Amino acid sequence: MAHVAAWKKEEVEMLSALLQSYPVIGIVDISGIAAKQLQSMRREFHGNVQIRIARNTLLRFALQESDDEALRSLASYVQGGASLALSTLNPFVLYKKFEKGKTSAPAKGGEVAPNDVMIPKGDTGFPPGPLVGEMQRIGIPAAIESGKIVVKKDHVVVKEGEVIKPEVAEILKKLEIEPLEVGLNLFAAYENGFVFEARDLAIDESAVRDQFEDAYRSAFNLAINAAITTNDTTSMLVTIAFNNMRNLSFNAGIVNEESLPLLIAKSQAEMLSLARHVGEDALDEELVARLGATAAAP
Repeated sequence: MAHVAAWKKEEVEMLSALLQSYPVIGIVDISGIAAKQLQSMRREFHGNVQIRIARNTLLRFALQESDDEALRSLASYVQGGASLALSTLNPFVLYKKFEKGKTSAPAKGGEVAPNDVMIPKGDTGFPPGPLVGEMQRIGIPAAIESGKIVVKKDHVVVKEGEVIKPEVAEILKKLEIEPLEVGLNLFAAYENGFVFEARDLAIDESAVRDQFEDAYRSAFNLAINAAITTNDTTSMLVTIAFNNMRNLSFNAGIVNEESLPLLIAKSQAEMLSLARHVGEDALDEELVARLGATAAAP
C-alpha cells in the first residue's frame, strides 16, 4: 500500500469533521478571485459561511467517505478551483448571498463570457484615431461623426459562452466595459439529504410568490365551491349559507327574524304599486301622502 503523508490524513479528518458540523455543505468555485478579495469575503460571511480551501483529491476523498449518499454525490462537483462552503444558511439564501456579492471585472482575454457582451449604440467619447479601425476589425459598426467615434447601433461583440479574444478584451477595456463577474460560484449545495444545483437555486422570488398567491386563490375558490371547511373558508361559507337561508326564506314567504323586515318591505312596495292604480278617492290621507312622497323622491 502506498504511503500517505500524515498531513493528508489530518486534512481529510479535518474535512470530514467539518462536513458533520454544518447543516448545509456547498461546493464553490473560487478560481479567479484574488487572495485579498477572498479574505474580504470571509470577513463578510463570518458567522454564516465558512470557506475551506483544500486540494481537490482530498476534498473528494472526504466527501466519498461520508455515510450520506447525497453528501457523497457532491464529490462529482469538485473540479478546478472548487472549495467547501460550510453554512447555517439554507441553500437558497446561500446562493443569493454569493450572487449578491459578485462584482464586475474587466477581461484580459481567454475568459468565457458569462453573458452576451454588447457594445451600446452612441458616442464613445473618443476623438478620431486608430481606435475606430480597431473596433471595425472586430466587427463593431464604428464611425466618426461630429469629431467623435460613435457606434452606429447596438452590437453583441461576444456571445454568452464564447471565449473573449485578447483584441476584444482590449477594446472593452478602453470602452470601460467589464464583462466578467468576480465572486463565488456555487456549483451545488447539500441539505437534509438533498443536493441542489445552482440552476435549482436561481429562482425569481417575485415569480414564485405570484405562483403561491395564484395557487392559494385557486385552492380557496375550490374549497368555497366544494363547501370544504378550513380556517380560511369557514367564515365565508357561513356568510354564504346565511345569505342563502335568508334569500330562501324571503322567496318562500317564510317568516323569521331575518326575513321579516324584507317581507314587510316587499309588502309595502307591492301595496304602493297597487295604490298607484287606484283613484285617490279610494285611499286614505296617509296613503295619498306616501304616494306623493315616493313620486317626489328622485
